[in-house]
This record gives sequence, C-alpha cells and structure tokens, in this order.
Amino acid sequence: MKGFGLLILAGTLLPGIADSLAADPLTRKEIVVGCPLPLKYSYGQNGLRGLTLAVEQINAEGGITLQGKAYPVRLEFLDTDDQNPNVPERQVMEKLKLLLKNKKPDVLIGGPCLSEYGLAAMDVVAEHDAVHIVSVGCYTPKWDTIKFASDPRKYRKSFRVSGSVAWYLREAGDLLHFLKEQYGFRKMFILNQNALMCRDAAAIVKKIAVKDGWEIVGHESVPSETADFTKVLRRCRTAKAQLLFLWYYSPNSANLFKQWMDMEIPALPMGFVQAAESPDFWKQTHGKCAYSVVTLSEAGVTLSDVTPLSRGFFNAYKKRWGVPPRSSAAAASYEALFVFQDAAQRAGSLTPDALIPALETCDLPVVRGRLRFDKNHQCLFGYDPRTTILGNWIQWQNEKRVTIWPPAARTGELKIPPFLQWYWLQKKVLLKPAKTETIP
Repeated sequence: MKGFGLLILAGTLLPGIADSLAADPLTRKEIVVGCPLPLKYSYGQNGLRGLTLAVEQINAEGGITLQGKAYPVRLEFLDTDDQNPNVPERQVMEKLKLLLKNKKPDVLIGGPCLSEYGLAAMDVVAEHDAVHIVSVGCYTPKWDTIKFASDPRKYRKSFRVSGSVAWYLREAGDLLHFLKEQYGFRKMFILNQNALMCRDAAAIVKKIAVKDGWEIVGHESVPSETADFTKVLRRCRTAKAQLLFLWYYSPNSANLFKQWMDMEIPALPMGFVQAAESPDFWKQTHGKCAYSVVTLSEAGVTLSDVTPLSRGFFNAYKKRWGVPPRSSAAAASYEALFVFQDAAQRAGSLTPDALIPALETCDLPVVRGRLRFDKNHQCLFGYDPRTTILGNWIQWQNEKRVTIWPPAARTGELKIPPFLQWYWLQKKVLLKPAKTETIP
C-alpha cells in the first residue's frame, strides 16, 4: 500500500545481527517480524489477521527498502497463550525470550495481551535490546504513565498503539454525557463481571457519571460463570434505570442480551462486552442484541470513511478472511507493519538507535486516524482523525454494527428500543430536538 505511513512496532535485531546489518545491509535476505500473540483468543486472532494482511500487501509491492535494496517480510508467530488464566507470567516471558533468541526477529509486533504480562514484557525488551510496539491489548494506564515514565531511557524501545483504558473511559464518559444531554438519559444501573479489571473500570465509570450528574440507581458485580441474569435484570427494572452500563468479558453475556430483550427491560444496554464485538453476535443472540451499544475500540473495523485508508482496509480484510474485522487489534496490528516499514525506510537501518527517533517522530495517516506518539511512547487518541487516533462505539441495528460515536466516525444515528416507555413519554413532553454536539 504505497504511501501508507503508520507507526507501531519498530524492529531491531539482537546486538550482533543489528551491527551486521548496519555494516552491510546487502548480506541479509529478509526482514523477520516476531509476533507474540494469544492465538487461541479473539484478540490474538485479530492481530494475526491484521498482520498477515499487511505483510501480504507489503511483499506484493516489493517489501521494505533499506539503503536502496528491497527485502521481503516474514512473520514469526508465537502463541503466548497469555489470556489463559492458568498460564503464569514467567512462562510467557520465557517464550518471549526464546522467540528473540531462536528466531532473531528484527522487530516485535503484537502482545502480550494481558496487561500484567505486557508490563513484564517491557523489561524483557529492554534486556534484549529489541524494539517492540504493542498492537494487541495491554490497555493498562500503568504502561505509559507509570512504568515507562519511571525510566524512559530503559524503556525507550517500547511503543504502544493498541490503546489505553484511560482514553476508553474518557470516551465512555463523553458518550454518556451526549446521551444525557441529547436523549434525556439520567438514571444508570451498572453491571460488571466480578473480575479485577471489570470492577476497576466500572468504578471509574461510576465516578465519571456521578460527576456528570447521573443518578446511579444500582451497581452489582456478578460471577464470571453467571448464565441467568433475570434476577439482576428485574432489579434493574425495579430501580427504574434508563441505561444499563456493562463491563463484561465472559461469553455468557450473550444470555444477558437475550434475557434483556425477552423481558423488555426499559434500560438501554451500553458498555464493554467482549462477546458483543463479534460480527456474528446478532446470530448468536438471534437478534436480541438489537439496540445494544458496545465499544469496538478501533475506528475502521466497521465500514466507514474515518480516513481515506479506512474503507480500503475494511474491504481488503473482509475479502482476505471472509469476515469483517472484529474489534481490538485488527486495525492496530495492520497499521503496525506499515508504520515499521515507514520508520525503517526513513531511518535506513534496523538498529534501535536509528529506529527509535524515527518512531518518535511518526506523524502519519492510518486506518484509525493519524498516528503520533506522546513523550511516553503512547499513541495519541482523540476525536479529530486529522491529528489523533479514534475509537469506535457501535450500536447493533438490523444485523449490522453501526458506529454512533465518536462523531467523526459516525455512520448512523442512535436508535431507541420501542419498549423504553420513559423515553417516548419524555420525547413528547420534554426532549428538545437533537442538535450538533460539541466535543468536550
């Protein structure tokens, strides 16, 4: 894809190999990209597909050019299995070290996905002198604001383009404000999976909502194995909630939407629900996920024109894999390889000392917007695709995922379930016509 500048992973070799390339780049035959991913899980599979599509496109155009010579790119995948709760951190780090030692990648692109393991990987990267750009998971705010900031020199070879919970929660708060001001939502019931990340995220959303004037009429955590949500949904109804905010990883959440629709609970579901990201979720719920609003994290994974590159990525991905992009890691990982290509070609070298400043000065159009890094090597998120990366909140409508937020990525308007009686009554009496919103 000519002229497609992006920036995610900057590659480097182990010391001896890097020195060899610097001295005589003509002696090498290919560029190797190490891809540590949890391949048994959706985010790892998203990353695999995005990277594979990118390498096929790059190689079709001749590969990556260094000092006048083009080199084909080869991907070396490592199944980190780090989303498996039974796999210890030490085991994942040992796998990563073996990938660096045995496959001698010029760059790492991908995970680990689990935040704790992603933080640990920063130390492995520092020890092995390998540039790494995270494109899959590892959303903890500690990555950039605490760990990287604690020693920028030590962690200078780590870059992150996959996102941060800090931004995603800010984005959720802005969407909640929009719903409150434009549609009259006021009362919220919070339901989260009883897992650390879900509890923490729900607590932050609760704080943001209260500050914005929402009334929290209920907040419950349910075990991960919960399959029957009827009791908690009844309590949601009794509390007269207007919005049901969710933060949920378990695949059992499909039952939640089925029961919500069957019971006609007059509260709009919204939040992070991993199962609801899937393009097949409509079929899985027999259409009972209709009207639900969920985040897919990445602009461009639904058909849109966020940038001139978005529609091309979506169509190429769907053609290559037979399904639309799912959500997190698909666009970011795709972008990563082009970003690496751009940085390497501008640097004229694969050594960390050459790649790092090239990555730090990245300012390129990508699928999700325009990719730049802050001083802590976190890509910048925002609402203007001309200067930042955008997220993607969708609503399930007529078998499709329709982007309703942020405004610059919007492909349709929010629809209200017909059984939200409070809304229709208010609409007749109180609600003013929706106006063009101002982004906070």
